[in-house]
Amino acid sequence: MIVDDLFSVVSGKGEYREKLNTGKTPLVSATNKNNGIIAFVDIDPTFKAPLITVERVTGQAFVQVDDFATVPDDISVLVPKEPVSLKKMFYVASQINSVKWKFSYGRKLTPKRLKIIKLDLTNFKEEVINLSNRLPQKIARSEIKNSKNYKKFNITKLFEIERGDFHALDKLDEGELPTISRITYDNGVAGHYGKPDDAETYPAGTITVSTLESDAFVQLEDFIATDNVLILKPKRDFKLTTLFFVQFMINSQKWRFSYGRESYKTLFSKVNIPLPVKIRIIKDEKGLDKEIYEIDEDFIEKLVKNCYGYDLIEEKIKMFRSKLHHIAE
Repeated sequence: MIVDDLFSVVSGKGEYREKLNTGKTPLVSATNKNNGIIAFVDIDPTFKAPLITVERVTGQAFVQVDDFATVPDDISVLVPKEPVSLKKMFYVASQINSVKWKFSYGRKLTPKRLKIIKLDLTNFKEEVINLSNRLPQKIARSEIKNSKNYKKFNITKLFEIERGDFHALDKLDEGELPTISRITYDNGVAGHYGKPDDAETYPAGTITVSTLESDAFVQLEDFIATDNVLILKPKRDFKLTTLFFVQFMINSQKWRFSYGRESYKTLFSKVNIPLPVKIRIIKDEKGLDKEIYEIDEDFIEKLVKNCYGYDLIEEKIKMFRSKLHHIAE
């Protein structure tokens, strides 16, 4: 059996992210993370879930469980020719992912190639498996009223931006220091090595940004970094929760950067970060009212600590608290 026996292969259709405002519709694009979703946009869904999307550059397949839209190219959508269970869709997606190594940027998984991928369904069974005891239990979260006051801050007003110090990892000796490269997983840590003589050891509580896909990570340990990583050194003692919030806001804009438009220092310096603020009114030298904006770190802290998953990393934060002594409490 091949893909074409079960599915029609339809090319993605929609608008590019740059042309769309923020909204509620998932936008599927050429990424192998976040189930292929790069943003939620203000556009009507062009496909009705559940369906399988396949990214053509690396061949990554995802099952979309919400109605969605796609960018115009580099996405194929598998539409069942006859009713297919959700479980079987996940099984087919896993079969496609098992052979995606055959495809790359120079040999994209085009619709023609996708149609003839072989599917082995001999071991597939439709019975329902109860996984409820294996899934994390939902934790009740308090409702936090959103701040109405946000202000955009240029990234250079908040951080000193530097680049890492060396290029080749294979020339380093094994050691104890986490070494940040431009990889987009494991918090950017490519391994643990000894510090080269001319490199700097950067302090915990620093944000690193990969120049490849602009993935931002908060580092909880002292580290060294390659020269394809941006180092964001806070210009003031921000709370750790504020750094996590800034990390999130950077990652929400990483769609602006790509292989042909990598986030090196000059380009990245143009990034603006929206942050909740407190507003104070003072009198200027002429006696006129003047607004003063202060980042509302107390509100940010409540917001971040209320997010699902934060309690899962609190123990790790405690482990490195001694290295984070300079972070504001």
